[in-house]
Amino acid sequence: MDRVRSPQAGAIVLFAGTTRDSFAGKAVKELQYTAYGKLALRTMLSIARDVSVRHGLTGMAMIHRLGTVPIGEESILIAVSSPHRQAAWRAGEEALEECKAKVEVWKREEFHGEEGVWRANRDGAAGAPE
Repeated sequence: MDRVRSPQAGAIVLFAGTTRDSFAGKAVKELQYTAYGKLALRTMLSIARDVSVRHGLTGMAMIHRLGTVPIGEESILIAVSSPHRQAAWRAGEEALEECKAKVEVWKREEFHGEEGVWRANRDGAAGAPE
């Protein structure tokens, strides 16, 4: 939150996306994330700039974890600050949805008793990394 704190901000919104213990009725063991690093960072920076301008933010920070993410731990953090809370709420959600739709990150869902499944970084969208 210190990265987005500002005397001009009347609101700071923090979103933490965590690994849940089930998906589509199956018990999840853990998630594993991989990315096309340089491109993913460029895409995240572009999203941050666009969302910041659209919503008049005073600050924005995004980070996506790679590697193994156990149940209950964070895989993505998004923090935004704005003079007003409504803009901060909207910007945080928009940034998350843009990240899930565009950032070059893939996840492998590891299930108890089954082989894992690669997915694009949005629920239900199949696809394996290259």
